[in-house]
Amino acid sequence: MVTKETEKVNASPEEWKLKILRNLNTKELIENIHQYEDELEQALREQASFKDLNREYLASGTSDCPAAKQILAELTTIGPETEGKKLTVAEREAWLQKQRTENDELSAAINQQKNIAFLAENNEIKIEMAKQRLQNSRALLALKTAQLTFLGS
Repeated sequence: MVTKETEKVNASPEEWKLKILRNLNTKELIENIHQYEDELEQALREQASFKDLNREYLASGTSDCPAAKQILAELTTIGPETEGKKLTVAEREAWLQKQRTENDELSAAINQQKNIAFLAENNEIKIEMAKQRLQNSRALLALKTAQLTFLGS
């Protein structure tokens, strides 16, 4: 009776190599790489479109977005009602800081900035995941290429 184990032992080196080559499944791996490249390209396009559509609410670091800066600039020119007395710089800054919660338009712009920042971060994560999948698949393809080279010799 011939078992799988005895088949492995009785197989010639050429049969053994051929069996391994058939099981490498490089065609599917290459298809996956193309799919991951397309996903990465799509994610990059979505990010560019998203940033273009929301550039008024994108900010770098902890600074305010252009929309919030514009509202703050308008509020600075208006200033609080002072009944004729002149405000100090500290009082004006305190008033502007208070406007971040009291002024509906400014508050909405700041909240929109936070939402856009969150969505932009999600886009970045999506891109990094697509890059990682592509990088892993390429590394696997390099390994299989090395196996092919070894088995071909």
